Amino acid sequence: METRVIEQTMYNYFKLVGKTAIVTGAGNGIGRGIAKVLAGLGVNVVACDIEKENVEDVVEEITSQGLFAVAVYCGVRKYEDIQNVIRTAVDTYGTVDILVNDAAGCGGGVTIDDITEEEWMRLIELNLNSVYRFTMSVLPLMRAKKSGKIVNISSGAGIVGDFSDPHYAAAKGGVIAFSKEIAHEVAKDHINVNCVAPGLVDTRMARIRPWEDEIADTLWHRVGQPEDIAYAVAYMASAASDYCTGQVLSPNGGAWMQ
Repeated sequence: METRVIEQTMYNYFKLVGKTAIVTGAGNGIGRGIAKVLAGLGVNVVACDIEKENVEDVVEEITSQGLFAVAVYCGVRKYEDIQNVIRTAVDTYGTVDILVNDAAGCGGGVTIDDITEEEWMRLIELNLNSVYRFTMSVLPLMRAKKSGKIVNISSGAGIVGDFSDPHYAAAKGGVIAFSKEIAHEVAKDHINVNCVAPGLVDTRMARIRPWEDEIADTLWHRVGQPEDIAYAVAYMASAASDYCTGQVLSPNGGAWMQ
């Protein structure tokens, strides 16, 4: 088959070329992988992160390949920062077609007996409330044009729990429930809302604990890479997933099966 035929088939399948995506938490780990994969598929990426140098670095990596991305500083707990990201997307690329809520943080491996109320609220605010804020801020744009893709990054901890950080598990479980509920409410506007809930992935956040036992429990016997999750996000962000909404996709190497 000729290359141009293959390229046209891929274009028709994904329909991602020229779309604009906001990716939160794009400076590191999974978010960085998502930004790079989406850009490689022809998406205009608005990469935002609270770590300014890191997000500028990933954008430089993307644009050096002739692809399209801009970096924006953003603390996802602040509405003014969120609005600035959306303004940048609209001013630079005209609209927002895709929102990937990836920004997150963990608790460092604490158990319920050691969590203060302040620490509990910190992770709920960072991992759950930020998803609500960004989603509600982007929805008016998507509703106005009757289309959009929202992909929220949850976690296996939100499905099967974990041995520590119950506030992280609670927040990530909340992301799944929020996504399912919102999917019902915005379907009339032709907006898809889905979750990707990764298993163990090689990121800075995951490196706070040993992996040996967890890797042994996966069918592939390896730790996931950010790209493994980014490919799942690319599917959920593309036209290929138009018939999927309110769903949870869990790339986890077979560690658990839903």
